[in-house]
Amino acid sequence: MDTDWQCLPVAADDSLVALLHDAEEDDERIRAALRDPACQGYLAREGDEPVGAAVMRWTDPPELLYLAVAATARRQGHGRRIVAALQAELPRHGTTMLVGTANCALDNIAFYQRCGFRMHSVKRDYFDYIDPPLTENGIPMLDMIVFSYTS
Repeated sequence: MDTDWQCLPVAADDSLVALLHDAEEDDERIRAALRDPACQGYLAREGDEPVGAAVMRWTDPPELLYLAVAATARRQGHGRRIVAALQAELPRHGTTMLVGTANCALDNIAFYQRCGFRMHSVKRDYFDYIDPPLTENGIPMLDMIVFSYTS
């Protein structure tokens, strides 16, 4: 790992919300998660440059709520590094971490499996509040696929 790369807990601010906007279009949902005392925001930097962010809820079971990498920093391993940093912190909070993604988010599904997550469950019709349904990869966004990682 580069010595100038770090992923550290941070207080909620608008720059963190802006980074996480790609993970969740509703900024108020991000702000609500960051106000939750069970949640912690994380900022990844390479040198002085913010390259990504995450929000973890450290209750039982811990859950990665949001993860995003800045558009200019994608496909450089930052997302994997952020997940690895959170996985390294997991033993202080439990043994299993959950993360959910949409059934149509094929890149996310592959990414989490490459990070060591395994399929856990499906929350059918999780996204039925979105009308009309969004589509990605030609697939309607309907269900949430939940993955788990055990340390």
